[in-house]
Amino acid sequence: MKISAAESLVMEALGRRSPLTAEEVAAEVGPDQNWTDTTVKTLLNRLLTKSAITASRDGRRYLYAPRIARTDYVQD
Repeated sequence: MKISAAESLVMEALGRRSPLTAEEVAAEVGPDQNWTDTTVKTLLNRLLTKSAITASRDGRRYLYAPRIARTDYVQD
């Protein structure tokens, strides 16, 4: 599966601790990359489209978790 470098950072955050909300992912990776919440949500949507992550409804928000293993997207 082709995962961009930016998407990989989101996947790493979800791999360390999940499930996470979009806001929690943004807090985890956003400051270091100078990303806005909108950028993180875009990356989450791309990963959902690729079926790399799952999203489950939790009230008014979604909780995201990896669907694929790290070895499936990391190129050695």
